[in-house]
Amino acid sequence: MRVFDGKRGLTPIMLMGAMLVAAASTVFAHHGWSGYKEVIEMSATVIELKLGNPHDRLIATDDSGQEWNLLLAPPARNRRFGFSEESVSVGDELVLFGQKHPQRFEVKVHCLYRGAEMLYTYRYDNGRTSLSRSRRTSKESC
Repeated sequence: MRVFDGKRGLTPIMLMGAMLVAAASTVFAHHGWSGYKEVIEMSATVIELKLGNPHDRLIATDDSGQEWNLLLAPPARNRRFGFSEESVSVGDELVLFGQKHPQRFEVKVHCLYRGAEMLYTYRYDNGRTSLSRSRRTSKESC
């Protein structure tokens, strides 16, 4: 049996353990939506587009200047259902309906409107909207 004496560096077992911890932290870093319980409807102005994995995001400010992270569906799904970088621009004034993260200025966006235009609806792979699966919201028109 080999004893770690502090001079040999990482042993294969220690290296494997470090790799398992890193892989596990990546898996657990992805959030679920269960904590996003507070229903929110707000106006916001887009200040930055961050379209890419794991979720498309819009960075926007509300009327008081607070910056918000607006989480959308994964990019491949959004593109399949027609939402892309041509759909929204920096400076667009939007109204959104979604569910707020309990501790951050972050919203899982169910619906986005630009004026009277429905700009975006969060959809799952089967095409159903996030509102059709949610028991926490009452907005039916999205």
